[in-house]
Amino acid sequence: MEARLLPINALLGLLTAGDITQPVLAQAGFRPAGLEIPASGDAGNAVIDALLFHEASNHLVQCEAKSGANIEVRQAFAYAAMGPESLVQAAGVTLTHRTPPTLETLYICLSKHASRISLSLESAGVSAPLLAVAHRRVDLHNREHASGLLTRALGEGVDLAGPPPSIIPFDPDSPVEVAEEYVLAALVAMLTHRAPAVTMTSLTERVAPYYSIYGQKAQTGLRRLVTQVARSVADREPAWFAFERRTATRSEDRIQFRNTPEDLHHRGRTTSYQSIGKVTKGIKRPGRAEIDGQLDLLQELEVADTGLEESQEEDEQGGGS
Repeated sequence: MEARLLPINALLGLLTAGDITQPVLAQAGFRPAGLEIPASGDAGNAVIDALLFHEASNHLVQCEAKSGANIEVRQAFAYAAMGPESLVQAAGVTLTHRTPPTLETLYICLSKHASRISLSLESAGVSAPLLAVAHRRVDLHNREHASGLLTRALGEGVDLAGPPPSIIPFDPDSPVEVAEEYVLAALVAMLTHRAPAVTMTSLTERVAPYYSIYGQKAQTGLRRLVTQVARSVADREPAWFAFERRTATRSEDRIQFRNTPEDLHHRGRTTSYQSIGKVTKGIKRPGRAEIDGQLDLLQELEVADTGLEESQEEDEQGGGS
């Protein structure tokens, strides 16, 4: 995972049930309502890195994620002057009861920069809580500026069971090399289902699960990045994939699946999948936490086929005795 994505992933980890870390924000009633949402307020425009929504109280939390040690004063003023109605409209949040929406700002940063960012906010005259992310813990600073909802969920800090998860492994600003691992894995997985083709929007939704709540500009950037990677993979692996541009009767670019290893003998099947995986050999991939017992697709296929071979050999030997 890129270091700049650590703060936003730490936040999402606290919103994701089923992860190894206790999802204290989800348990408190929060859910993610938007990512990279452009909004306009009394002090100008801002792109909200993440928007949380507490449906029971119609409370919104606009989050600004910082991987460095500096803030942008103009941006801080824009956040501070943002109205909840603006974000309800910008993110398409559905209010289910008549309670007027409320809004607060939460900054998220790496713990090593927490003191400096807190001082910068104070110097700018901006009052906001700060969530500091360490390797195995998050702590809420400036608690006096946080709502009761946030302080009850985060006020004592949260011990993490591991490093922040790679819920968002890449975003529109990521290098092609980072996105390639995930796009290739999705294309190989689709070969196992004998799918005839996949559009770039569908492929992007597979590799970026939060795609649907990104702002429109960010969605466009994600599709552009995934399209670039998919086209590169198809150029290198023409036996399996073909990149087809949109036409007058087809509104999207797509990847056509020319063949699938599923149609081969089980030994050739595994070898074929492994050969496709080698297109990323030599690419430096971002580090990520490993979970005990986790296998990737090619490992699962190889284990399954090894077991099949052994079973068949036993059957042959048993038949000849």
